[in-house]
Amino acid sequence: MEEAALGVLRSGAIAAGPKVQQFSKAFGELIGRPAIVTTNDMSNAIQIALRLSSVGPDDEVITSPFACMSTNAPIAAAGAKPCWADVEPQTGSLDPSRLENALTPRCKALILYHLAGYPGHVEEIRHFCERKGLVLIEDCDNALLAEVGGRQVGTFGQFAIFSFYPNRQINASEGGALSCARIEDAERGIRLRRYGIDLPRFRTAEGEIDPDCDISEIGWAATFNHLCSAMGLAQIGGVAQRVQRARQNAAKLDELLASLRELKPVKPLPGTRPSYWVYLVCTERRDELLTFLKSRGVGASKLHQLNNIYSGFGVRSPSLPGCEAFMRQVLAIPCGWWVEDDDLKYIAETIDRFWREA
Repeated sequence: MEEAALGVLRSGAIAAGPKVQQFSKAFGELIGRPAIVTTNDMSNAIQIALRLSSVGPDDEVITSPFACMSTNAPIAAAGAKPCWADVEPQTGSLDPSRLENALTPRCKALILYHLAGYPGHVEEIRHFCERKGLVLIEDCDNALLAEVGGRQVGTFGQFAIFSFYPNRQINASEGGALSCARIEDAERGIRLRRYGIDLPRFRTAEGEIDPDCDISEIGWAATFNHLCSAMGLAQIGGVAQRVQRARQNAAKLDELLASLRELKPVKPLPGTRPSYWVYLVCTERRDELLTFLKSRGVGASKLHQLNNIYSGFGVRSPSLPGCEAFMRQVLAIPCGWWVEDDDLKYIAETIDRFWREA
């Protein structure tokens, strides 16, 4: 990664260069979808997906409030409104049986967040979207290489979002990607990420802007630069091993924490294989345990804050008992590829100590 970054910096070609297309091609091969639009962050990838889904002012999008603002802020940026949907209190995944409650005549799309690398009920939710005429956007921002029935997440909906933020499975220092089921959507998305410009036609042979090249649809400044592309490309070859290490760490935590009846690990849905961005557990004494862990150097977290509390979305939240129950109990524990066996033992011993002292 360091060598790749230095190579780009010394070349002087920092904004654009061959690594941009190379990364896009390699990432498409990694996830099994060639129609890729790389972007400067995941929120802009969602913004483009919403435009491609014909979501605009006064439209609505079904989504979970238990997510990062990077997932839901693009809805407001598009002039649309979120329709908050409830989650299962045991898993934090969107509850298919509650989606009908969130549906309105103005809904055009549904964002399915594969929570912290744990795949959601994507098959059931895809069928719901097909019946209701909704575009399915999978948010895989920390679920790279997670699977449902042996099939990668991000290949079920019309669109899927990935992130290359520093704490993701691929760290490009920043960046995102939009995966499209149709090549024509990706081609339009590539124009939208650069103000709507058709780059191959935008300049004349002399390098000047061609006044005969129209910009029929105005987009954003959301390109994935050469430097970030080079750093991301340097990591693609090892990402499967890093994800596998996280899975092994999660399995070890399953064993180490099995005797603690007060702590309930969040079980992956049947037939799914998480990529484990973090290891999720639930406990009624979450806040006390969180304080105890942090005081002893364990970077645990509540993970998210329910987005439906924010007035900026301009909507009243319905009753969401599943979200409230999950938010009250969930705790995220580190299990990434950088966590060593001794770290896992320390985490487990610290949690055990909390219950013994309590």
